[in-house]
Amino acid sequence: MSILSKLFGGVAPKREEAAASEIPAVISQLRQSATDGNFVVFIFIPPGSTDGEVVNLQYSIDGGVVGFDWVLSGLRNIADKAKIVELASKLGHRLEERDENDCRFLRLTGSSISEFGARIIQDVYNIDPNTKLEIITEGFKWQP
Repeated sequence: MSILSKLFGGVAPKREEAAASEIPAVISQLRQSATDGNFVVFIFIPPGSTDGEVVNLQYSIDGGVVGFDWVLSGLRNIADKAKIVELASKLGHRLEERDENDCRFLRLTGSSISEFGARIIQDVYNIDPNTKLEIITEGFKWQP
């Protein structure tokens, strides 16, 4: 059984694709779902990666608010934490570190969350904003 199957009660969620340039529309659809716990995760292996470790870039609803989450569970996300904090600082953002349900993550809320995620994909990982990336949604279906 895959990790996704374990996370989603034995059934892996349907996999879809979206580009960094589509993040505002994805967030809009997530926001319309209006349920705490709903989320979308962008999953990709950075170009030139030699270890094959994936990046997980997440947006979720918590307390009725959509936010950007840098979940510190995957090896790549943990290793690249300093890069993400540095980019946030450079852009004038402050990431809030949280620990909920034995999961540590950095969270950013506000009007610039879509731009921040897109900048991570483009500036940190050098991926063209129109390149389709795998996404997993929970609580809503992405309608491109």
